[in-house]
Amino acid sequence: MAATGPRDETAGVEPVNNNVIAPAGAPKRSPWKAWMYLWEWYPSHYPAEERKLLRKMDGCLLTFCSFMFFLKWLDSSNINNAYFSGMKEDLELNGNEYSFFSTFYNCGYLVFQIPSLLILSRPGLARWYLPTMEVLWSIVTFCQSRMRSANDIYGMRFLLGLLETPVASGTTYVLCSWYRPDEVFKRTGVWFVSNNIAVMFGGYLQAAAYRNLNGVAGMEGWRWLFIIDGVISLPIAFAGYLIFPGLPSSKKPWWLTIPEHELAQKRMLDVGVEPSAKLSWNIVKRTVTRWEFYIGVLAYTFFLSSSYPHGQMAMWLKYVGGYSIPQINEIPTGAQGVSVIAALLATSLCMIYPLWTIFSIVQIIYLFANICLLIWAIPKTLHFASFYILGVSAAITPILMPFINMAMRDDAEARAITVGAMLTSGWAIYSFYPVAVFPAIEGPKWRKGYSVNIAFVFFTWFFFMVGQYLYKRDERRQKGHAATMPVSDDEESAATVQDKVVAKS
Repeated sequence: MAATGPRDETAGVEPVNNNVIAPAGAPKRSPWKAWMYLWEWYPSHYPAEERKLLRKMDGCLLTFCSFMFFLKWLDSSNINNAYFSGMKEDLELNGNEYSFFSTFYNCGYLVFQIPSLLILSRPGLARWYLPTMEVLWSIVTFCQSRMRSANDIYGMRFLLGLLETPVASGTTYVLCSWYRPDEVFKRTGVWFVSNNIAVMFGGYLQAAAYRNLNGVAGMEGWRWLFIIDGVISLPIAFAGYLIFPGLPSSKKPWWLTIPEHELAQKRMLDVGVEPSAKLSWNIVKRTVTRWEFYIGVLAYTFFLSSSYPHGQMAMWLKYVGGYSIPQINEIPTGAQGVSVIAALLATSLCMIYPLWTIFSIVQIIYLFANICLLIWAIPKTLHFASFYILGVSAAITPILMPFINMAMRDDAEARAITVGAMLTSGWAIYSFYPVAVFPAIEGPKWRKGYSVNIAFVFFTWFFFMVGQYLYKRDERRQKGHAATMPVSDDEESAATVQDKVVAKS
């Protein structure tokens, strides 16, 4: 391996001292100047070779993962936009059929989430698996333009849910395999807000399609929306075959040199992120005996269901009346703007402040919005504010997912199963949650729904806090154990690192 320049051996992660995850070698700042970390993407205390590697990873890996997540949510939001832009009337939809759109979509996630994560954890398959699933997803997206009934919608949504399984949890798993814990929160924040940008873009896109394409070639404007989605997504999906690198233990991508690829592998080994090992039934035992599995599944399941009201502002606008179809598509995009700011700010501040502090602030704000909507008899301006404030929920996933990945960095397979189980359980409950708690026929004044949501927000916070306590406890034990072990002054050689990677592949 080529020399990487001097680096303070304390520049690893020390999450115990202050319950923060910034590297010990980073410049120390007072809490009042912590916001400066927002712009510190390539720390000056990193060697030049490592900063160059991070720039390449951001340019290829992070960019592709963000585009994939953008496209996933562009489609997810556009089915809602299409419904309120003529599809309901054209296909004669009624009752709770709208609520079942997400149910069938989530069922696709449910049946294939864990298998998809395990496939993605294989170094030889990971590089090709995600782009292939995205190409197939793009083809099905085109097909949505020909839907003729509710049954057609259900079938299409099921296939899309199945094909999109590697995108959400899969890309989180991949990002946490390439970026150190002190780097991944900020980048996960950028990755995650691509979904909010997609929802914003989808609203404007539907408004433009309704104005300019409605009736063109004998097709309604909402049908053109899915054709446009496919045209955007298919070239990006094919680009994945060129730039998506898979895992660090996968074959070297063309955009990395051999020394850079070895450095990428060594960086993760240095902070305890283990490469993939062979699959065996022992993985199940290793996974279910860890607290991270239960905390992750419970916290994410409560959160995902509680996030349902975010995105339902269009129904309220149609309920109060006085807004055109383009306005119903455009006005709710403000909530996505709040999501972008909240996710980027929260994940960046996680580098300086304790995770529990940032997480608690976000949940308090989100709880306030739900309480306002439960009361309902509030000024119209507060209604607008509440629907917009719901956007802060976008900060939860990019904090919770990297935290669980970081806590399980010592076992790649258990990490894959846990993340997959989080999504599987979350989407399993979410698949019937809107029908049972937020039925369309009772909307948008969901008294039962907002009451349940308030409880779910609390339980999300509670289980995250339990996880914080258990994580700090384990880190203290590990640090105490390491202090009793003999330490060699010699650094692990490049050959040894490479042998370790290959042996676990």
